[in-house]
Amino acid sequence: MIPLTAMSASKSGSNLWISSLAAAVVTAVLAAVMVYTVDMPVVPALLGLLIGAGPIIGYDLARGSFGSNWKPVIGGIIGFIIFVAAIFLPGETFGIIAAVAGLLSTLIIWPIVVGAMSPSHSIGKLWIASLLGLIIGLAVVSAVAGQDPDSWLKTAGVLFFACWGGTVGAALSSWSK
Repeated sequence: MIPLTAMSASKSGSNLWISSLAAAVVTAVLAAVMVYTVDMPVVPALLGLLIGAGPIIGYDLARGSFGSNWKPVIGGIIGFIIFVAAIFLPGETFGIIAAVAGLLSTLIIWPIVVGAMSPSHSIGKLWIASLLGLIIGLAVVSAVAGQDPDSWLKTAGVLFFACWGGTVGAALSSWSK
């Protein structure tokens, strides 16, 4: 009877809705702290990197196995390096380049790096999840934007990353091997 109590506490599968909610909340909190601490020099850059790990952290929290495998979390951080670099490019000079680099980082680099470092997720499915998250995030931000999206750009960023993180978290939960 004693060896049975030494089993792992992590769940083999998790609820799709709980994973999506946890990933969205973790990603949204990281994005909110990033966009509202712009005056500090280092904090937004570090939190921008952690946004890439937000869906993975939320998925792990929902599964009950946070901290058991750090490779996908590190992959999420590495996958957002170009995104963070694009944020700090001067907007008047590199406006369109920064936007394209941010989208390419989220759409191409993040799924490749996370899929390569995670034994239970494929690169193709992560790419589809990231693409769906980008589409849903842009659709929600566009629907809520109204007439003047420049007046609430920080909130739009948080809302976008909450939608992206929730979509990716749901995909991580439903498509894990």
